[in-house]
Parts: sequence; C-alpha cells; structure tokens
Amino acid sequence: MRRLVIAVAAVGVLASAAAPASAEPPAPATCFSYSADQWLQSTFTADPGDCATPHNGEVLGTASLPPEVAATGYASAGVKRWAFQACQPIAVDYVWTKPKPKFPKASYVMPRSARLNVQFPTVDAWNAGERWVACLGQSRNTSLSAPLTRTGSVAGAGLKPYVCLNPRNWRGMKCKKTDAVRLTNQVWIGQQSYPGTPKMLKKTRSACRKLAKKRKAWTMRTYYVPGLTAWDRGNQNGYCEIIR
Repeated sequence: MRRLVIAVAAVGVLASAAAPASAEPPAPATCFSYSADQWLQSTFTADPGDCATPHNGEVLGTASLPPEVAATGYASAGVKRWAFQACQPIAVDYVWTKPKPKFPKASYVMPRSARLNVQFPTVDAWNAGERWVACLGQSRNTSLSAPLTRTGSVAGAGLKPYVCLNPRNWRGMKCKKTDAVRLTNQVWIGQQSYPGTPKMLKKTRSACRKLAKKRKAWTMRTYYVPGLTAWDRGNQNGYCEIIR
C-alpha cells in the first residue's frame, strides 16, 4: 500500500499596482510578459502581443462578472473567488486535447505552462462599468517559484505534465522523478472565510475521495492544500493526486 502524504503550503502574496487605462477585456490567445510583481496584483496591466515571441503569460479567456458578484466591490473576496471558479473550466478548455475527460473538466490541474491566475480591469475602467475577469495562464519554472519565458501558445497543448511536488519539502520538482507527487485534480472548497488548516485538510480529503470514486479502479493517493495567502487571492481549491 502506498503511503498517504498530505501537505500545506502558502502560495503567493496579494499586492496592487497602478495600471494603464484599458477598458476592453484582452483577447484570448494573446501573450505577454509580466514581472513577478505584476503577477501578484489584481489589475490586468499587460499589453498583449504575439505568442510566437518570448513571453511568460497568455490570455486563456475572459468571463463577465454577474451583477450580484460585482456588487461586492472591486477585487473583493467574493469577486476573486467567483473569478477563479469561473476561469477554471475556461482554462481547461483552452488547453484540452482529448474529446472526453476521465473526470469533470473543471477538476483538472493546469500544467506549469499555464498556471491559472485572474486579473480585472483598472479601477477607472471598473468605475466606468467594466465587469470582466481575464483568465490568465502563467508559465512557471519547475519549482513554481518564478515566471519562465517560453515561445508558442499553450492552446491545445494538453494538460501534461502535471504540476509535480517533492513530498519532502512540497516544492515543485520534475515529474520524471519516481517519488514525485503529481497533482492531477482539484476540488472547490470555496466559502466566505478560510476554514483553517485542519478543516481545510479534512474537506479536501473528503472531496478528493468523492471525486476519485466517480471512476472505478481510481483512488486518491495524496492531497495538498494551499495556504491563506492563496485563499485570499481567490484560489480556494484543495488538490489531489488521483491514480489508477
């Protein structure tokens, strides 16, 4: 029997920055380059260009915020929570290559080349009535610690390699390593406030096992939860390694 491994990690820091005046949502399938600070802000500041040129980000799609969600305020907890959940299936569809997934599409973990991020129009554009979220893919290095420059679009590139973690320190590692934990699926835990680590672990374990049971001969091997900073950013998922 393989040993069950669990871990907790903090992901990202929320920050804000000034942005150029741009009211229209960015077009999908355009690419751009961001500094580390730009990835951490709530406002979309990029000037999208050609994906054939070196870049570290790509617009995977956009979504319109419902009035009742937008009413909670610019980049509010409710807005960010809704955006991450809405952008997940959009992002998976953008990179998906198979006609029929083994699990619900929204449960698949995005690869390192398209780690999901969400950003919004400028404050001025928001005040003028713009209510969209940009679903962004950010190319990351193996350890997931910094942006990675690449060329070419991730559209239709598939979901492999999975994001793989080292079970000793829970940092990113190469998926070819035999002991790599391959995060294959995610489960939405979202609620008003962070439930705390023990409850988050319990909720994730339960949801991951429930997801695995949807397919015979599949089982949940490990599970992993992000920390409070990731939660505050809108990423309110737990993660699983589901194996056959």
